[in-house]
Amino acid sequence: MTKKLSRIIAVLMLVLAIAFVVYALNHPEAGFPWNNSITYALYIAWLVVMIFLFIAPFKSDQ
Repeated sequence: MTKKLSRIIAVLMLVLAIAFVVYALNHPEAGFPWNNSITYALYIAWLVVMIFLFIAPFKSDQ
């Protein structure tokens, strides 16, 4: 995977996260059918993968 592709995926993940937050703020009645600890773990995993893809030292584009 090239650095350019990993950054594109990271930007798409960021856009999806922002869209999710906007949706969640406009629909406070919605929720997940599991504990908040699972939800927080999913958020942290998403954030870690996104940050990794932003700073990943993959081979450079040539």
